Amino acid sequence: MRSVSCVIALLLVTMLASCVAADPRLVAALQQSSVREIRIETAPDVKMTGLFTEGKPDPQLPTVLRVLKASMEKELIGLPGGPTRARLVVTLHVVDLASKAGRILIHSDSQISGTVRLEDVNSGRLIAEKPVVAAGNSGMRGEGLGIFVAMAVNAAEAAGPDDILAQRLSNAFTRQVKLWLLTKK
Repeated sequence: MRSVSCVIALLLVTMLASCVAADPRLVAALQQSSVREIRIETAPDVKMTGLFTEGKPDPQLPTVLRVLKASMEKELIGLPGGPTRARLVVTLHVVDLASKAGRILIHSDSQISGTVRLEDVNSGRLIAEKPVVAAGNSGMRGEGLGIFVAMAVNAAEAAGPDDILAQRLSNAFTRQVKLWLLTKK
């Protein structure tokens, strides 16, 4: 039930966000730039959000940083395609990656959020900033006998390389940043 509510809320926020016209100055600034470098950093207070882990850094943080950088370099270099060489700087504030066992047994969710800014590579001048970019990757939940179905689906989602859940979380975050970079009027 909680995951259905989260999905509905995300859809509503997306629909409302699409109704708001983007500031033409932001659109112009973004369209004049082209991402050439990506730097990922963590805030000094980067934290997890779980019940027993709130406020602690995620032990899988190095994996998330490595996978996120690779995902962003693959998807975002060259966007939006303008003449100004830009550096994309991502400062992560929340990194909470579910473990494979946690995803399968207790349908743990993964979350990531941070600030994204675009800077001129030569001058360091701020071109644009998005104060909050957030993404997540949720495990399936079930009740009664549905718990076993949820566990099977979560096991299938967690199958693969050791960093598969980090890849899914990084891809979701990268999609959000890409949408921002490609903002239209």
